[in-house]
This record gives sequence, C-alpha cells and structure tokens, in this order.
Amino acid sequence: MKKKLIFILSSNYSGSHFFSLLLGSHSRGEHLGELKNIYKSFDAVSCYICEDLGDCRLYHNIKECPKQDLYKELFSRVDGNIEFLVDISKKSEWFENFIPSSEYDIRLIHLVRDPRALARRWLMRFDEKQIGLRERIKQIRKNPLKIGKLLFGDLLTVCIYKWISQNRKMADFVKSTGLPARMITYKELALKPDETLASICEWIGVSYEPGQKDYWNFEHHGTQKKEYEWVKEKGGAQFFDQRWREFLTEAQIQEIEKNRDLQSLLEQFSLRFSPEGLDHTG
Repeated sequence: MKKKLIFILSSNYSGSHFFSLLLGSHSRGEHLGELKNIYKSFDAVSCYICEDLGDCRLYHNIKECPKQDLYKELFSRVDGNIEFLVDISKKSEWFENFIPSSEYDIRLIHLVRDPRALARRWLMRFDEKQIGLRERIKQIRKNPLKIGKLLFGDLLTVCIYKWISQNRKMADFVKSTGLPARMITYKELALKPDETLASICEWIGVSYEPGQKDYWNFEHHGTQKKEYEWVKEKGGAQFFDQRWREFLTEAQIQEIEKNRDLQSLLEQFSLRFSPEGLDHTG
C-alpha cells in the first residue's frame, strides 16, 4: 500500500496549523508544518520543539535534500508505522512540484475560513507599513475587471477580493489535478471536531482516534503557531474563534455578505453564510 501525502491548501489565518496538528496527532500520521517555508528559509524558521532546525530529528540538514526526494527522506525519519504526512504549505505553487506522483497516494484538502473572520485579520495587517496599499495593487492585477471597486473602494473591498482570488485559485488547482480532494470549513473543524476528523480519517484510510483532539499531548516537530497555546487555554478543539463579531461593524458585515462576486463563488463551493461561519449546502 502506498504511503499518503495530505496537502492542505488555505489562505493564511485559516486554521491550517490547527487542522494539521489534529490530523498529525493520529498514531499513523505526522504533522510537518509548512514544509515550503522550512525548506526555502531553513535558517529563518524554528522547530516548535527543538527551536534550532539543525538539532531537529525530523528536519536536520533537510535543506541539503533534493526537492523531489523531500517526502521520501521525511518518511525515513519518522516511525515506521507512519502512513501519512501532513504538509500545510498552503500554496499550489509548492504542491505542483510533487504532482503527479506514482510513489505516493496524494490527497488534497481545501480549508476554507469565513471571509468575515479573515477580513478582521487582514484589516489589522493592512494598517501596517502600507501593506494595504500593496495589497490593493496586487488585487487590481489579479482582478482587472474590478479595477473601479478596488481602486476607489475601502480596504474591506480589497479583503473581499483577496478572499475570492485566493480561494478561486486553490479550487481551480484542486480541480486541475484530478486527485482525491475534500473541502473543509474552519467552522466544522472547530465545532464538530469528532465528526469532521472521523470523516477525514476514514477518507484517508485510518480509524479516528478521539485523543487526536488534544494535540498538545503529542510531540509535534516543524512549524506551529504560538497562538495555538491560546486556543488550548480556551478549550482546545471545541473553541471557535469569533472575534470578528466585535471587530467588524454591522455595515462591514453586510458589505461582505452581500457582495455578489463572493456569493457566486460560495455557491460554486456549495457553501453559504451562517451566523457563526460557513455551512455546506449539500
């Protein structure tokens, strides 16, 4: 039976580390973190457990490994009973280096976060060092037919089209590969962890282990977000981040929910807005 590679595509701040830690806590799985960043920026990235990647049992000298042999090398460094590796490099540009593959059973997961929640995170960043201006220019290039809205609209409009362009690109990539794929929302992962993880584990070909939810009870090398200590303190997998409710005004929430281009893409994804997040319609 082929070993499996689970590639998670998502926007930043969508919960990919959270998802990977949950999956990687399975006795047959291993959380890698963002392999792309580790490989390309070895000296600037730290292992959550070891700090210095040079001292890490999983990643020491990994930058010397040819890119095409990365997963083979990583499988050789983990326990022999590990059946799948979880890579949350997020970007299709990284994953396309390894597709197609005759050596591994590759599965893609498109993790989708509520655009209202991401608008909060992005607006906080856009206030820093002209990041908002650079992002506005970037989105005009990606959405030339929306130049009027993006040129004269507020930064929330930029957030909306950033969400659209990123998630459309990920969905198009997933479709183009023809590989087994799933679309998962942050809401179902946070509010229904047992049901969601059981479904994903069955799809991967392993039996769900309820202890996976308590990911902090397991040793995970590679990258991990410090903010997940905060998630742990709030109740672990059952905590659902809804800070956008206090951050956004009612007018901003309505602007996001009523954007026709966003509504159209959500319909293509068989998703819809709910008071708490995104729900599947099918």
